[in-house]
Amino acid sequence: MDSVKIFTTALEYEIKIRDLYLSAAKKVDDERGKSIFSALADDEQSHVDFLHYSLEQLRVHKSIDPARLQTAIPDRVLVESNIKKLEADIPAQMLGDIKIVLDSALKLEKETSAFYREARDKTEGPIREILNKFFEIEEGHVNVVQIELDHAMHNGMWFNFMEINLEAE
Repeated sequence: MDSVKIFTTALEYEIKIRDLYLSAAKKVDDERGKSIFSALADDEQSHVDFLHYSLEQLRVHKSIDPARLQTAIPDRVLVESNIKKLEADIPAQMLGDIKIVLDSALKLEKETSAFYREARDKTEGPIREILNKFFEIEEGHVNVVQIELDHAMHNGMWFNFMEINLEAE
């Protein structure tokens, strides 16, 4: 698969999701919500910057330094522990708006993650390494958004698993 085409398509995904998070950060009144969406927007912006860098490097040098691709989003364990601590501070009226945004974000993150997985599986060498790293980062974003959505929904689910057993034992 053509690396320039992969990175150009990836740039479209990253811009779309970055813009969703920027918009959400402006709309949500709660400071915690703003903080979550701002952090995700910043991380997506770092991906946009990396992809611009990558396209230029491919044009000029025909190679990319994978080490430049980083993420500031913590892993799922840290997110889970922090949300439990902050649970009481989330205003109920905020959750309606956040649910809508989180649902859209989850769909986009899953779509982006699937793109990176498919592109990775069609490439080799350093480009495959970069796409795998993108895939892992986007899966982390899926996890963060899923955790936040499960919490906002109060549906008995926690990270796609039932929190409680309703069956008689």
